[in-house]
This record gives sequence, C-alpha cells and structure tokens, in this order.
Amino acid sequence: MEEVKKFNGKNITLIILLVVVALLSIFVIAPRVSSTEFHAKSIKTLDDKKMTVTGITASMAAVSSGLALVPGDATTPLANQIIKISSYMLIIVATIFLEKILLTLTGYLAFKFMIPIACLLLGIYVFVKKDILVKLASKIIAFGLILFMLVPASINISNFIENSNKEAIENAKNAEVIITEDVSDEEEDKNWFSNIKEGVSNIGNKASERLEKGKQVLSNFIDTAAILIITTCVIPIIVLILMIWIVKIFIGIEIPTSNLKLKEKKAKKEKIDDINKEEKI
Repeated sequence: MEEVKKFNGKNITLIILLVVVALLSIFVIAPRVSSTEFHAKSIKTLDDKKMTVTGITASMAAVSSGLALVPGDATTPLANQIIKISSYMLIIVATIFLEKILLTLTGYLAFKFMIPIACLLLGIYVFVKKDILVKLASKIIAFGLILFMLVPASINISNFIENSNKEAIENAKNAEVIITEDVSDEEEDKNWFSNIKEGVSNIGNKASERLEKGKQVLSNFIDTAAILIITTCVIPIIVLILMIWIVKIFIGIEIPTSNLKLKEKKAKKEKIDDINKEEKI
C-alpha cells in the first residue's frame, strides 16, 4: 500500500510554494532568459567571432589566389591546402549560428517546461511518498540548469582561450596583405624585366621567398583553424560533460538521515526488549 500523506497546513504551504515557483518560472523567468536582450553580451561575442571567421576565410581565399599567381607549380600545393582548410570555416560558422539559437532556446526549455514539471513531481511527492519522484525532479532541474548555463559558460571559456591566442588569429586575418603585396611587386617586375636576365633571376628569388612565406602563412592558418574548432566545437562538449559529472557527484551524495532514525529506533527497541527479558527473569 502506498503511504498517502494527509492534507495539513505544512503540505498545503509546500504546494502553494511549488505552484508559485512554477508560475514564476513559466511567466516571468522563461520570457526573460529567452530574450535576445538578456543574452546581448553573448550574442555580440558570437557575432564578433563570426566576423573574425569571415575575415579569416576571406584572407585564405586571397592568399590562395595570390599563391596561384606565382610562376611555376611550387606554390600550388600550398594554395590547395589553404582551400581545404577554408572549408572548415563553414563548419565553425554553422556552429556559431547554432550557439546563438541555443542561447535563447535552452533558457526557454529549462524554465518553461523542465522546472514546472519538476515542481509538479515534487507536489505529487508531498502527498504520495515515493523517493523516485524526488530523484526524477532533481535530475530534471539539474539537466535544465545545465542546458541554461552550457552556452554562456562555453562562450566565456572560449573567449579566454581565443584571447590567449589573439596574435595568431590576427595574423591569420591579415595574412593576405603579405602575399598580395608581394604578388603586386612581382607583376611589376615581370612587366619591366621580362626580357632581361637580371629581372628573371629577381623573379625567381621572389618566388622562392614567397614559397617560404606561403608555408608560414599555411602554418598560421592551421593553428588558427585548430584554435577556432576547439573553442567553437570542442569546448561546449567538454563543458557539458564536466557539468553532468559535477551534478552526478552532488546528486549521488545522499544524507542517510532516515536510515539513522531507523537504526536509533531499532536500537531503542532492542534495549527495551532486553530490559523486559531481564525483568521476566
């Protein structure tokens, strides 16, 4: 038989409190945390990151085109590698858009549905003593809060990592300047010295220099792409796993107060039984 608790003042107070929390969550908190104004700072950060990725993508295209203009095939593999790396930028931009959507969506789901459902389960527990209801409610609340905090937390961690590697990212954005300026100089040299031996030698030297610069630029692009992939795609997953792990630790800790009370009652009963036995003897 299920143990049904009687309606009393304490239970009614708890029910009213849970109803108030659920209503506040649905009609006050949910609209607030799902608005763009609430996440204005995070949205601006994501927009800035998108512009950075766009600038790097444009720089990659310009560098690839500049290397393709160099006489011979020495720089062609570099240009092809840069084009391949630029394809990853599309994945990063798509992830940034997904983060912007999740910023408002996760708060809406957490406070519009999860918290009220948890309050309902706790309200049922007030009158029907089933520990599974409390465990389920606590897990729903924890998961809702994790969803709500996931994107802002990952954005802050990503900003820290990106600021630590700001120089590499800026160099990647400005890499096109080095290549395009050198290519312009080379085109001028070809026009003036195309029929002169010294001019041909000079062009060959510049092509060799440009090959070395192209290798440096490619290395910088690879580093920058790795940084952006880690901060945009990997960090949110790591933060999610870390939050779930922390919540599991705290939810897994049980304070066995009921067990202590049962042991005390059992000890008292055994003591009384022993006394009764002695009196009978």
